[in-house]
Amino acid sequence: MNSYPYFLPATADSDRPPARANLRSLLRLPVFLLLPAVLACPESVAADPKLSVDRAVMVIMAPEGPVLAEINISVDGQAYRLWVTNFLAHRVDVNNDGTLSMSELQLIPERLLQQTNARTAKRVLRSVTGDKTAETTSVDDFTKWFADQLSRSFDVVAAAVNASEAVRLAALVDGDGDGAISREELIAGSHALRFRDLDDDQTFTAAELMPFRDPRNQNAAVVPDAANLPFVQLNDEESLTRTAEQIVSRYGDDITIDPAKLRLPEAAIAGIDDNSDLKLNAAETKQFLAAPVFHLTLNVQLAEAANRSNLVADVSPAAQSFVKSTTEKRGRMKLAIDDMPLEIRARGGSARSRDIMVDFLLQRSSLYDKDKNGYFTDDEYPEFQSQMSQYLANADFQSVDLNGDEMVLRQEIKTYIERDAIATQSRIEVSVKQDGKTLFKLLDDNKDRRLAGRELLEGFDILMKYDLNKDQKLTESELGTAYSLQIGLGQPASLRMNSMQAMNMAARSTDAILPGVSGLSGPEWFRRMDRNQDRDVSYREFLAPRSIFEQLDIDNNGLLSATEAEALAE
Repeated sequence: MNSYPYFLPATADSDRPPARANLRSLLRLPVFLLLPAVLACPESVAADPKLSVDRAVMVIMAPEGPVLAEINISVDGQAYRLWVTNFLAHRVDVNNDGTLSMSELQLIPERLLQQTNARTAKRVLRSVTGDKTAETTSVDDFTKWFADQLSRSFDVVAAAVNASEAVRLAALVDGDGDGAISREELIAGSHALRFRDLDDDQTFTAAELMPFRDPRNQNAAVVPDAANLPFVQLNDEESLTRTAEQIVSRYGDDITIDPAKLRLPEAAIAGIDDNSDLKLNAAETKQFLAAPVFHLTLNVQLAEAANRSNLVADVSPAAQSFVKSTTEKRGRMKLAIDDMPLEIRARGGSARSRDIMVDFLLQRSSLYDKDKNGYFTDDEYPEFQSQMSQYLANADFQSVDLNGDEMVLRQEIKTYIERDAIATQSRIEVSVKQDGKTLFKLLDDNKDRRLAGRELLEGFDILMKYDLNKDQKLTESELGTAYSLQIGLGQPASLRMNSMQAMNMAARSTDAILPGVSGLSGPEWFRRMDRNQDRDVSYREFLAPRSIFEQLDIDNNGLLSATEAEALAE
């Protein structure tokens, strides 16, 4: 096994480790931090005990407290890693004799080989058989060994959205990291965001607030930075430490957290409070996360065929007061955790994803088959190879020519594409999309697709109607932010590009809207000084002594409005 396996394969619930036992081995389990709410359903439905699954653990940073979830994942009744390796083994068993030779093992995509301890086909053969002189291994032995080797298997990714919807403004101005925005934090927003004002115009466009994004390219769909979404993957000891610290910071006093915030019976967290102070510090919280007691279990039963996947959930009695299911149908659930809306979908149909890629590239291949004889020769192949490399790993002629007859047939292209596609599908992917209201959109009062100083200074009054608990702070759940989640096998890059292209077509009008001088109000001098056309003049824009600016700035907010400017003429 690898040092940090992402999943523990099991064949029955009896294989599940006890919640508090064997802490050292449980420390090797992954923990995924999902903010603010993820997977649950209040109906208690037991998983099929005969179902072979791979398991993962998630910590859910819900609005009122963390929620711990166990996720069981299978594909067509098999633990998903076993399904992946079965698929791969049968694609590289070229002669279908139930054994794999050295030459067949060399057909394993490099991306998959690099996940193993062996790294080369020769070492794979030696590791599977334990025999330095072995020339073949059985498909079954290879499958069991390779499934255990797969390591990088669970990714949280962000779905493409319009730029204004991708901005995680709340996270950028939340100075104390408590998951809520106060009036003071919003007023200080201009200062907190100052280094993101890349064009130095004292306004903040969606492009500027997106990490690593060119502010000149606003008319395109974007994939939000996963680190700034409410879903963050943890996969090592360091990440586990950060999660514990974040839980203490968000739900406690930065040093300790009340165990009641974990929302579990006292017996479930007994023994964690090492110093008996009735509080949990970050180290004690980390210990709890390493051997969690679950609020809920979600069984994700994926299927190769489209529309056949399913979700089955079991919520513990301790969680049924804050985990609700509003609707449910096969493969899809609508949930609410602490009133945070969340739609979850089990995305199957991986066979269809591969077929789409195969069909597309085979259609393209006919354009490069110059003599139209139905196959590529070595001199014809390079142009088509360039086309394939846009969607797949760079496939040289020898890799695709399975039988070495110096002809690449359509069937050989199909087989290669399927082998490469399974490298992508060798991991589980959680695709996250934010829906509903966003802080950026609510504060953009004049709908010019950027935030100006006055919108940050005075925006909290606009948000007050969303302050449901009247605590003078705004959380994303109060703003009506919702999330949709798709859980499935990794998707080929071509499908992602198609999705982005579709979003780009719908996002052509997302540039910041500048009214122009003629569209501004106030005296002519005021309109000309308003260089960023945000309908205010800051002191940096004011071309006169500070004493005059301060005299005109009646409300002392550091901005001159058109009304204040008109007082100069009186």
